[in-house]
Amino acid sequence: MKRLLFILCSLLLLPVTAFAAGDGEKDIVERTLNFILFAGLLYYFVADPLKNFFKDRAKGIESELEKVQQKLKESKKAKENAENMLKLARENAETIVATARREATILRQKIEEGALSEIEIMNKQYEDAIEFERRRVEQAIVKEVLQELFESDALKLDKVAYSEILLKKVA
Repeated sequence: MKRLLFILCSLLLLPVTAFAAGDGEKDIVERTLNFILFAGLLYYFVADPLKNFFKDRAKGIESELEKVQQKLKESKKAKENAENMLKLARENAETIVATARREATILRQKIEEGALSEIEIMNKQYEDAIEFERRRVEQAIVKEVLQELFESDALKLDKVAYSEILLKKVA
């Protein structure tokens, strides 16, 4: 329909364009009609593609803007998730450090208790060893003194007196 209207207008204005090439004094009307015809043809052929181009360009820009906004939203979500994870990691780290400190204190106490019990055991063993050595030395001295007494002529005991002394000692 639009094309048909354009063709009719062109045919009607064709004689006007023919007169546009007349003399220079009265050609303002013809030139104006030629310009209007040229502008109309230009609008007819260029307007729709130009409108479509700008519409498509606007849609393209709009879709790119939406993509960028979507990416921005995703980035904000990712940032919030990362911040939440960082917060949880810090809380976990604090918990782990506190637990490690408590465990270190407990281990230190256990080691101290174990060391003290080892020291007590060593002291007891030392005292037992001293007591054992003291008895051994006493027995050696007694044995040596008795040996000297039995071998010397200063003390002569007979077997009956010696048996009585041993019986008294045992009882």
